[in-house]
Amino acid sequence: MKPIKLQVVSDRGVEATISSDGSQAGVEDYYAVVSVEGFVEEKRVYGIDPIQSFSLGLGLIEQLTETMRIGADDEEPVPGASWRIEVVEE
Repeated sequence: MKPIKLQVVSDRGVEATISSDGSQAGVEDYYAVVSVEGFVEEKRVYGIDPIQSFSLGLGLIEQLTETMRIGADDEEPVPGASWRIEVVEE
């Protein structure tokens, strides 16, 4: 598997990263590595295959950044509208 690394970027800078290279650990579980600014640093998220681990890692990023992206009901525009996902070339 070719390694992949994505970063989630807001106007403030890099908010989160996720990477996967198809590595396994434990009982043959695959993992993605997730970091979310102010929450977790290089946390392994495990799944039964590389796709599941990556998907679960993206879900963790979504959960931890939700309040920063969605904001309050009366906020215009929605804070997350300016967030983007970028591929990191290494």
